[in-house]
Amino acid sequence: MPVSSKKRIGSVTFVLGAGASRAVSYSKTTDVLSPLDRDFFDLLQRLEAQEKDESAVAWVLDKMLTLPFELRRSLERTFYTLHLRSYLRRKLSGADESEEEAVVSHFARAIVALLRKAHGVHTCENHQYLLHGLGRNDAVISFNYDLVVERALRSYAQKRGVAFSPAIYGLKADDPAIPHFPRILKLHGSVNWDLNGDEFRIRTGAWDDFESAPGYRGYSGEGTRFPIFLPFWDKQVTHGPWLALWRRAHQQLRETKHIIVWGFSLPTTDVKARELFTISVPDGGANRRLCVIDPSQATRDRWWELLPNAQYWEYESFKGFKSASPAWWWND
Repeated sequence: MPVSSKKRIGSVTFVLGAGASRAVSYSKTTDVLSPLDRDFFDLLQRLEAQEKDESAVAWVLDKMLTLPFELRRSLERTFYTLHLRSYLRRKLSGADESEEEAVVSHFARAIVALLRKAHGVHTCENHQYLLHGLGRNDAVISFNYDLVVERALRSYAQKRGVAFSPAIYGLKADDPAIPHFPRILKLHGSVNWDLNGDEFRIRTGAWDDFESAPGYRGYSGEGTRFPIFLPFWDKQVTHGPWLALWRRAHQQLRETKHIIVWGFSLPTTDVKARELFTISVPDGGANRRLCVIDPSQATRDRWWELLPNAQYWEYESFKGFKSASPAWWWND
């Protein structure tokens, strides 16, 4: 479906946040939506959790009720308040790490339980439309744990003869580019990863695995180390295996000419994510094209303010982007 007879010049990088996963084409087929920060606990209260997740969900909801009401409207603020409380208790009173570990492990399991229910093994046609046509110089930078991008790219990869490989995630500095296929850089981790010492291990073995089971097991970890980056106040992105991944994203942003942001609100609390773009896209985005798809005017303004020298396009929804894409965009 060509949108324009023009071809873009230079690589494209998609930046995806929770809003993109919320806007999947199958969202009306489930009573549990992909969670956003502000409605996480509303959705968690409605969830009929699997037996293996029941105790974690109940624990999280119980702890949520111990906090002031205004905190309950934010997953991030609730999590890092509870986590900081347990951390300080350990540092100040000499308590062991059991409470701190419980906060991390129970929230990880509750988050994954919601994502599994929201997405299952569905494939999003909206993501398929956007990501079709990407090549080896392109990338998807995702701040989501879910497998929406992988399932959207599955048929595209199989048509191009691209076998599933851990290298698509760009976790190692020496991973070569994959011909005719983009990188999937998941800066907050993924539900199909394990964290084994100082290395990520990919549990998915083939594209067909995405059809056979949801694959949502990102709660597998040890202590406070998990393959998904929970909303800690101080994200240790320069530690362990995360550093190589964030460096890969930095290099991709430096080299890309087109940035399409969908559903990433650029929250003021996520200082390191914000600084990643400031450092990696110099001169305020000069000589770049920036497209932002988000229903929030405040979010769209934050991106324009961050990269004021880029050529700028904004859309309130994926539908709006699809019906009136920029002339440089192509999808054939």
